[in-house]
Amino acid sequence: MSLQIPKEKNKTLTLPELYEKYSKDIFKYSFSILKNKDDAKDAVQEVFVKYAQNESSFKGNCSYKTWLLVLTRNYCYNKIKSKSFNHERIKDDIWNKNYETDYDTHITIKDALLQLSTEHNELIYLREYECYSYKEIAEVTEQSLENVKIKIFRARQHLRKLLKD
Repeated sequence: MSLQIPKEKNKTLTLPELYEKYSKDIFKYSFSILKNKDDAKDAVQEVFVKYAQNESSFKGNCSYKTWLLVLTRNYCYNKIKSKSFNHERIKDDIWNKNYETDYDTHITIKDALLQLSTEHNELIYLREYECYSYKEIAEVTEQSLENVKIKIFRARQHLRKLLKD
């Protein structure tokens, strides 16, 4: 018996279909926060387990993707707060393979991103690499739209400063 997910865009999705549709997004988002490939893989599994356990609490106020990203964010930040979390820097390639830049520039940008706070890195990732709107970022991070805009502005300023140095 497969778990039935409420309708999204007039189609009922099973849990495996939902996993197929959003697991890559959840992996990339959790990797942007946790900065570790294995932890990001664990996050994907944990998010879908949590979804299956709490499916009835989804009220439909947002898309499934937004709700799954909120679950992902909560899991990742709880993981970071836990004493067992190993605070390593990114060792894997976070950026899409089809995004090509000059190799030296790519290293400079990657190094600068590593120097940003986890929150600023997360916001830059969601806006610049995943192309989420400010409103979507506000929903995912559970912040006001104005607060998101200000934080992204400050993150960009900090990134520019790091790249100039």
